Amino acid sequence: MAAPSSWYGNYYRARRVPSLPRRCVVPDGIELSVDYARVDDQSTCRAFIRDSAEQGRGNVGEDEYEGTFASRRLEFVLGAGQIFAARDVRSQQVKAFVVVSPSLYARAVDCCLTSLYVFLERQFQADAVVYQHLMRLAVEFSQALCLGYTNALIQVSSSEPELLRLLRQDGFLRVGTIERCVKVAGMGLRDSVLLARCLTTASRPRRSATEINELLDKIFPENESLELYRTSVLPTADFLPTEYTFSCGVKVVCRNMKRDNNEDSAVYEIWKAAAEKGQGYGVDEAPTLTFFRMAVLLDHYCVVFEEVGTGKIVGLTLIAASHYTRTSETRSGDSNLFVVDEFRDRKIGSEGSVIELALMKQLGFTRSVNDALASNLQMAAIYQQPLDDSGERSWRPVGVVPHGCFVKGYGWDDQLIMMYNLDNCLEFTQLAERSLKRESGHEPGVLSKL
Repeated sequence: MAAPSSWYGNYYRARRVPSLPRRCVVPDGIELSVDYARVDDQSTCRAFIRDSAEQGRGNVGEDEYEGTFASRRLEFVLGAGQIFAARDVRSQQVKAFVVVSPSLYARAVDCCLTSLYVFLERQFQADAVVYQHLMRLAVEFSQALCLGYTNALIQVSSSEPELLRLLRQDGFLRVGTIERCVKVAGMGLRDSVLLARCLTTASRPRRSATEINELLDKIFPENESLELYRTSVLPTADFLPTEYTFSCGVKVVCRNMKRDNNEDSAVYEIWKAAAEKGQGYGVDEAPTLTFFRMAVLLDHYCVVFEEVGTGKIVGLTLIAASHYTRTSETRSGDSNLFVVDEFRDRKIGSEGSVIELALMKQLGFTRSVNDALASNLQMAAIYQQPLDDSGERSWRPVGVVPHGCFVKGYGWDDQLIMMYNLDNCLEFTQLAERSLKRESGHEPGVLSKL
């Protein structure tokens, strides 16, 4: 998300944890007092994060919060989350921070997932037991907030085996492992283990439309959002526009979305139509145009497939850095594909998924770490099909996010995390050239040539 962090807390901080401060005794007999962080504590929290990254300890990646996309992620975590400071009772010095934040992995504004974070002062960064004690408090706080959280998520580097063991003892379950997705100082790339813990067995009803609109108005005020959107530079692919011919004969120009003629509104209506029909997207994944502009378009390449001759939009794809990975070094991306109803049932969706991968390859990504809803049977079929001549399935399942999205006609749905390496994938301009040759009868199908 791309809004200033000061916009977030208005809604998510409306609920308070009662009965604070809480006392916590950690190894060496140090007693900590945990309470809401003060305004002037934020610089200390950021200093702890930077130091953990540099030391390669405390479950913070070396570049996890560096760079434009990653720094926005940190702004969301600290801006939307409730931040608690753990102070040494004797010295009153801050020793750690606990953060309870709506999860970035959830595909819903009406979020029932929370992500939990612990940031430690250097003295405690290598102590998994201290982390465990503070994570227990994070779980308690997430339950006490009464914000509707049903599951808690945390990613832990494989370089922290003792921390993984302790969290598993406390009821966290491994729901995924994403390979080489966190860069640890002094160690290089390591796997990241996605853990989940159930916070309640009670069913989670959706919030009312009024409540969701209240949330959105506070997170993305209309006037401020529009000004920021208009003055921001949108990501664009410098190798577009390029013509492409689908196997069904539909010829399109693949180009960057045009903001000047309000094409973003048309793109949003395509997204909204898919969500309203329960076709692979949640009902409140992007409930308003303002939210779509701020939370999606500012961070995504938007590539439109425009039919040659008619100017109709056949479909589009939105591509960005994957939020499942914790480093920019692996250049992992994700994408969202849409096909307009008029052009469905022509196998444009399956071929469009190949176009997405080729676009990602040419944009510099080395792999796709994407997700699909468990209810999306069409996408599941695409994930099952081979993308080269080997006949083997190319996509690999690497994890699942429980109850991350609410789908019309289905309810709360899980997100299946899939990975595809782009090593042997053609770049898009090559793929487009082959499609045009195929049109003239000189080249076989694109799918067999990926």
